[in-house]
Amino acid sequence: MNDFIKQPVAEFDQPLVPKNNTTSFIYTNALLQSSKEMATPLLHFWTLEKTVILGLKDQRLPHLDQALKVCERHGYHYFLRNSGGLAVISDDGILNFSLFFPWHLETRQLTIDEAYERMITVIKAAFPELQIETGEVTHSYCPGTFDVHVNGQKIGGISQRRNMDGVVVMLYLGINGPQMTRGELVRDFYDAGLSDEENKWRFPDVWPTSMTTISSLLGHEVTVADAKQRLRDVFPHHQQAKFDQLMWQADFIKSLNDERIAIGKLQQRLSKEN
Repeated sequence: MNDFIKQPVAEFDQPLVPKNNTTSFIYTNALLQSSKEMATPLLHFWTLEKTVILGLKDQRLPHLDQALKVCERHGYHYFLRNSGGLAVISDDGILNFSLFFPWHLETRQLTIDEAYERMITVIKAAFPELQIETGEVTHSYCPGTFDVHVNGQKIGGISQRRNMDGVVVMLYLGINGPQMTRGELVRDFYDAGLSDEENKWRFPDVWPTSMTTISSLLGHEVTVADAKQRLRDVFPHHQQAKFDQLMWQADFIKSLNDERIAIGKLQQRLSKEN
């Protein structure tokens, strides 16, 4: 079940600033399209400064313009990702981590649940001190079946994208910082976006106390760098050269440009709401 950990892996680390805040998803989509060219599974780390990452469903908020003003008042940037789901927070205390599994390196395609289970295996191995469980934390932001929680408080969420060549499993993980404030921001975002309208779209009723961080659970400060190293150390064998070569291939660069155009159009649509 856990033999995948023994495979060599490559790594890609992206510390991003707000003007490049869509870059993580541009690369995620382009890398997934290039799965058949990967010689190993890939670990993808990325971080963002104070940003609210919106899901496609958030466009249905009847007063989205007012919700976006809440982000601005809190001093947060925002953008619309090109996938489903709901709003999540990214800042210097949140680590985003993805695992790419190309199908040609597997004996068969992983089921959706099997791909999620691989990510959960990695998180548990990286943080053995925590009694990590999965299951929806209803009053968290962006609740889902594979929420990562400890004692009922959510510390992360998992999603995935897949195509004919592979799957990417994506995790956001609260490492440190003011999780209560993050929760209050997302709560206020939806309160403003709904106003007095009926919540027929089932946007979450966010309780800020429903989420916490790894630092709070462990009782001492854990940095994002510490968390990266723990996740990296789960995999004993690293092999970088062939992945670095992939990043300069013409087909990959074309995919990046295509994805940049596509996600740029999404942001244009969002700007019309504000």
